Amino acid sequence: MGMKASRRDVLRFGALIASPAILKLTGAGALSSPAAAAEPGRLRIAWWGGTDRARRTQAAIDAFKQARSGLEIAPETVGWDAYWTKLATQVAGGNAPDIIQMDYRYLPEYARRGALRALDDLVPSVIDPSDYVPSVLEAGKIDGKLYGIPMGMNSDVLLYDKTMLEKLGLPAPNPDMSWAEFATLGENITKKANRRGYFGSADPSVMEPELEYWVLTRGRTLYDKDGRLGFTRDDAESWLALCAEMRGRGAIVPADLAATDKITIDSDLLTTGRAAITFTNSNQIVGYQAVSKSKVGMAFHPKGEKPGEYLKPSMMLCVSATAADPKTAAALIDFMVLKPEGAKLLGVERGVSPSEKIRALLAPELDEGGQMQVEHLSQLSKRGPAPLPPAPPKGAAEVTALIRQAAEKVGFKQLTPQQAAEQLVSEAERILSKA
Repeated sequence: MGMKASRRDVLRFGALIASPAILKLTGAGALSSPAAAAEPGRLRIAWWGGTDRARRTQAAIDAFKQARSGLEIAPETVGWDAYWTKLATQVAGGNAPDIIQMDYRYLPEYARRGALRALDDLVPSVIDPSDYVPSVLEAGKIDGKLYGIPMGMNSDVLLYDKTMLEKLGLPAPNPDMSWAEFATLGENITKKANRRGYFGSADPSVMEPELEYWVLTRGRTLYDKDGRLGFTRDDAESWLALCAEMRGRGAIVPADLAATDKITIDSDLLTTGRAAITFTNSNQIVGYQAVSKSKVGMAFHPKGEKPGEYLKPSMMLCVSATAADPKTAAALIDFMVLKPEGAKLLGVERGVSPSEKIRALLAPELDEGGQMQVEHLSQLSKRGPAPLPPAPPKGAAEVTALIRQAAEKVGFKQLTPQQAAEQLVSEAERILSKA
């Protein structure tokens, strides 16, 4: 999902990159030689995210360029949804950016389609992640080869308007809260705020990471290790029914408001003043606080039978298979992620560094948002996180879109939770069987 982790809209990169025309372009060695657009002495770097991320990234780019006379670096940044559609189009046309910010969920699909360059021959000579948390670095590998350098660690969390809850005299979400207690809190926020168009919480059912959290707490995963669907119709129906109940009580926003979230921090319902609680990644508290007049707090999800939150790479940097100068591209990645000057400029906006030396470097300079991230991940480690789930298989992006569609059909009362769950699972199984 910044990465409002893996959320969707009508056209996702998976549907685009899996189309016959693009499969033709991305197969049979079509990406094995640099595209005409790749120019020596010029790098293009692409990322998704808000204004604070853009400011930090540009500062790091400018610092890197100071020691490399004549190097031109062109930034490309858009919101989450637009990013994947644009990137898929660029990859299909052999015009991908040299450096690509990548979500770990989509890394397998891009790597296996030949869109990314393996980095093993540049480690450790150009990039040296030797002091990374091993499990996080491992997440950047596909089929034994290293394709992505994780920029940070994070976890799925709740963010909430701390100022509003204190004003209303209501408690913050706590680590032992059940879903029933969460629904009551959301309902109480809505009632006590007594403001038209303002609700206790955003709608988690439209967010793929929240369905993942739900199924993890039930002992399953979104996908299994063989690339098949890992959850059942009952898992999907119970989740959609829970959210429908909360929607009916006014604890979460109605469907028309949920549809206004364009998967950016700026359009999130917490930011736009439509909800007191939202669901996102821990690293994004930096961006949310930057655009919020209220104090933003961080909390764990409502508790399930089993752990549902896990430590994951917040995002990665990859080198395109069409990069004309992969060594310089890798050097920029190293500067941004592993060199003190670059790491200080980026801070923890993309997550807590997997590098022990960078974490130690940044610790004394962390602001309140950074401290909250570190504390949350520390507490999660003590609680016992869920294992890192299997990487999403080919076709997963289309399934993400189906999850959104199922939630919206229930939200707009076009289908019952049972009907939507049956449709979601049967269509998802069909897509994965053909991927």
